[in-house]
Amino acid sequence: MFDLLVALCLYNKIACRQQQIINYAVVSAKTHSIDSNKFLELISCESRFDEKNEGDWRSEESRFLANGLLQFQEETWLGYSRVFNIKRAYWDLDPFAQIDLAVLIIRYDKTKGIKNWWNCGKRVGLID
Repeated sequence: MFDLLVALCLYNKIACRQQQIINYAVVSAKTHSIDSNKFLELISCESRFDEKNEGDWRSEESRFLANGLLQFQEETWLGYSRVFNIKRAYWDLDPFAQIDLAVLIIRYDKTKGIKNWWNCGKRVGLID
């Protein structure tokens, strides 16, 4: 598997980056006892693995409210990153930090957790 990733990275930087994100998401989900396939489906539903994805356009504010791989809104990011001690700025849109924070929210926030991704969470079977 390692040889395949090395070859991919030599010839296609975009595919390489996406594969690194996928691998990281799988390991992170499994580490926190989250179904890794459903977690990957959640990411795909939210952003199609586009780490610069923007969503939830607000015309009255002329801006997108949700950004990045897991479509965090700034207020949500700031609140949860303090709770779970994630030291990345919201506008970095670091996909690995977004994965880290999402698995912690899903696994340990028993009141809201996965409901932060209500539509995609339902679609992929993470919400009953």
